Amino acid sequence: MKYCICSGALLLAATLHVQAGPVPAAATLQTCAACHGDRGQGNPALGAPRLAGQQADYLLQQLQGFKTGRRGYDARDSHGAQMRAVVANLDEAEFASLALHYAGQDLGSGGESSVANAGGKAAYQGTCAACHGPVGDGYALLKTPNLRILDAAYLERQLSHYAEGLRGADAHADQHGIWMRGISLQVGGAAERKAIVDYIGTLAPTSAAGQ
Repeated sequence: MKYCICSGALLLAATLHVQAGPVPAAATLQTCAACHGDRGQGNPALGAPRLAGQQADYLLQQLQGFKTGRRGYDARDSHGAQMRAVVANLDEAEFASLALHYAGQDLGSGGESSVANAGGKAAYQGTCAACHGPVGDGYALLKTPNLRILDAAYLERQLSHYAEGLRGADAHADQHGIWMRGISLQVGGAAERKAIVDYIGTLAPTSAAGQ
């Protein structure tokens, strides 16, 4: 039986949600838009995930992770390393407002429609659902992202990076990343990762902004 470590996340989850700081500067938003789009819609061709409608606390945590080197620490994670370099030049005082700005963007459902592998649902429910929710929209309290708004290539790449230690390695990552790496190692290889991603692709995307 696969072991769930989300109970630990529940015990350690922060009780305070992200609070707005200074309004992000136009130049900062332009920097983000270069890869993520003018409304945070993402650009799969660049490997840039959708930010619009994502959990604000999760976005803040990731910005802080890139800033401190807890994410993007391995050169083999070329997208993460690029993002780390960009975030290094951003003002940390703007992080909270950036997170709230993109969390508040409503782009509607959109997204792609995949054909689920027969075992994808069972694999997702047994491995991912405890932290990301039974329908993949994440939990603000746990700072777990809404998976339903993320493109398949991004999801598969992140699962692979966790399994390979390019993300979530003990020597670098925060506790959430380390837990996620542990979960990724429970996934039975590339075929099961693809099945999980395909299943997530069948779930209609929703915005987490109101959660």
